[in-house]
Amino acid sequence: MESAPRITPELLSWVQSALARELQALERGHEAVVEHLHVLAKASDTRLQTPEKPELELGEISIVEHDASEPFQFESERSVAPTKSEAKRPTTIRRSPSSLKDSLTLDDGPQKPFWHPDRFVQSCGFEVFFSFLIFLQAVSMAIEVQFTGLQWGYELQYAGYTVPASEAWPGVPAFLQAIEMFFGCCFFMEMVLKLCGLGREFFHDLWNWFDSSLVMLWLVDTLLTSLPIETPFLRLIRLMRLIRLVKLVRFVQGFDSLIVMTTALLHSVNALLWVAVIMMMVQLLFALLLNQVLMTFVTSSMFEFSVDEQTQLFEYFGTFPRAMLTMFQMTLGTWVPVARILQEVVSPIFNLFTILHKVTVGFACIGVINGVFMQETMRVAQTDDVIMMRDVARKEKIHSKKMNDFFQYTNRSGSTITRSEWNAVMGNAGARHWFAAQGLPMQDPDLVFDLLDQDKSECVGMEELLRG
Repeated sequence: MESAPRITPELLSWVQSALARELQALERGHEAVVEHLHVLAKASDTRLQTPEKPELELGEISIVEHDASEPFQFESERSVAPTKSEAKRPTTIRRSPSSLKDSLTLDDGPQKPFWHPDRFVQSCGFEVFFSFLIFLQAVSMAIEVQFTGLQWGYELQYAGYTVPASEAWPGVPAFLQAIEMFFGCCFFMEMVLKLCGLGREFFHDLWNWFDSSLVMLWLVDTLLTSLPIETPFLRLIRLMRLIRLVKLVRFVQGFDSLIVMTTALLHSVNALLWVAVIMMMVQLLFALLLNQVLMTFVTSSMFEFSVDEQTQLFEYFGTFPRAMLTMFQMTLGTWVPVARILQEVVSPIFNLFTILHKVTVGFACIGVINGVFMQETMRVAQTDDVIMMRDVARKEKIHSKKMNDFFQYTNRSGSTITRSEWNAVMGNAGARHWFAAQGLPMQDPDLVFDLLDQDKSECVGMEELLRG
């Protein structure tokens, strides 16, 4: 029987060096494939319009037999190097996507000229500008409400309103009329620019329909002063455009909490519907019960109630809407006044009912409902695409800052960290604990340095540190 070959240190050394060469060859082949895929991706827009066979498919890459003493090489039906036409294509740097749609869509065709409305009507700055105008319009409406209130208080001879509004705030009516004309012209220009820039896509957004209807109503109101629609009501409808401000928070950094709240409210409509059904059923039961019991007490000859006492009971439980409002007051508002009236006017026995209602409905049911909404908020925060991308970007930024601080602390010889500097810092327990706090435990600093040193130069640069 043939004996097994003896494993010698020379054999182990040869196997280790051969595996190292193959690993380096695999890394170079991987980088070549990624580079060529990047070249193909840059030409994807042109190839989508004029389909042609790709110059290199992933399936065409094959590994050939090679000598163990030679570096491991990749071969394909053509070289991975870009062609002359590909090399002449300009390399463009794309901005980071601000939404999931931006990150998953390709650029649609050649860039339009700078003067084309489509270049800026879809920009964040355009939305910010007109949202700021909407906010200013709300401020002007607040000034108008205050001016109208001053005049109303003067006509009522209310305390402190001794002069008419035209004397207290002179010139305000003319200012409000001019500013209303300014806002109307600005929003009309917004509609025209969007029509020119978006084309047919303008009619695919419900917000554009809403804005256009408001602009048309303003035009009719301006041209025809005898319009039967009340002008204050029309201006109040325009305030609904303030809801558009919520869209901006998805493009502005630092508004993650507001995004979570608004998105959670949007996704909680279904849960809110069932909450409303349950609350209405419970409150309906208690309202009808109290109304019937109190009517029995009032109409019974065994009990005598004065007119004032009957009036108090009627104000809280006399009709179905009053009884329902009282039950919601006991659940969500001040329940003590209702309990006091039932105790003093009818009987102290009703204290058991009011306390039982507050404990079961006011505490238990409302607590469960709050917990459901809290769970929905956390679920939205963990699954919303924009929030997830922002969270990843924030973590990458924090990681880059921390690694840069570590690089500046460790580097003493130039633009790289040498192995001696690395070992000197890693010899400190505080540095190892700091890396462990980042989720990077340092069990073997030399091995970590070898992994970071991708070019085997015995030095680690800032880019290598970040990639590692």
